[in-house]
Amino acid sequence: MESLKKYDFIIVGNGLAGSLLANELVDKALKVLVFGDSSMKSSSMVAGGMVNPVTGKYLAKTWLIDELFGLLFDYYRGLEADFKASFFHQTGLFRPFVNQESKTNFLNQIEKHQLQDYLEVLENVEDYAPDFNVPLGGMYTSKAGWLDVPTMLSKIKEKLLEKGAFVESKFVYEDLIVEKAGFRYKDIFTEKIIFCEGFYATQNPFFHWLPFNPVKGESILAKIKDYKIKSIVNQGKWIMPLGSDKIRIGATYSWHELDFETTERGKEELISAANKILNTEFEILGQQAGVRPSTKDRRPILGVHPEHKSMFVFNGLGTKGVSLAPYFVKQLLDFIFLQKDINPEANIERHYALYS
Repeated sequence: MESLKKYDFIIVGNGLAGSLLANELVDKALKVLVFGDSSMKSSSMVAGGMVNPVTGKYLAKTWLIDELFGLLFDYYRGLEADFKASFFHQTGLFRPFVNQESKTNFLNQIEKHQLQDYLEVLENVEDYAPDFNVPLGGMYTSKAGWLDVPTMLSKIKEKLLEKGAFVESKFVYEDLIVEKAGFRYKDIFTEKIIFCEGFYATQNPFFHWLPFNPVKGESILAKIKDYKIKSIVNQGKWIMPLGSDKIRIGATYSWHELDFETTERGKEELISAANKILNTEFEILGQQAGVRPSTKDRRPILGVHPEHKSMFVFNGLGTKGVSLAPYFVKQLLDFIFLQKDINPEANIERHYALYS
């Protein structure tokens, strides 16, 4: 009888969802093995990583705003302290008013949705004036910023490699054997398995029935000489300061070409949008594309497979993944270890009727 290597958890995928889950499980002294395949392009590696509590033209509060934003800053700062690294940038976000009508409308929305805790109106915006068209002022939130997702993921991967908890390998679904006490995969036995594959879950035979609605996004990297603006500026598209005069301009949305190829059309759309709000010249340094793992109801999907009770999924973080991840990592782990309920809007059970 061959001797099997035994694990508490296999995690398939090492993007944002899989990496944060793996990090928590390893910290609980559990035996974890993460399957990561660097030949498969990942949206996490090209993500803008923005967190912003109030979005959209109607300034509706972000879903679960208080729960998410009550947790995420401490969570990422805690990871920075653990890894002795810097990857979370609470820069704040400024949104200039386009015209008087939109200014009046936004002031009404702030009142109506009681957003005073999240947004302040700035009349004096001289700091932005040299680089941006801001004759009417704008709105500012300090509770916004961006996560350097690739840097954080590489730190987590280093830790997992050190602990023998990571394997660079494509996960072959056909080699997974469901047993009574868990799962066998080649020469491995695991009690539990969690699939965190982002966009690639559409090809997973256990979860392909879920209503994913992936959306491609492109951004460009650029440089502005002597760029001093410290916060993200958002007006339709966003301009994110990366330091050393570098900026990122994003992002596009496409539900059709679901690939990781950059396009001339995407580039032109972003340059045109940036030219509308920027007064200064910028030099293009590069362009990136990724496919966000979004869902039809724009809510993440987590929980247990309808048939296999030790098989879990954590997916669908979509465009707000950096804001959603800390809260839902905790929700999934509390569900697995403490049998606590997952938020019904995110629980996979809402889709069980689609499984056959």
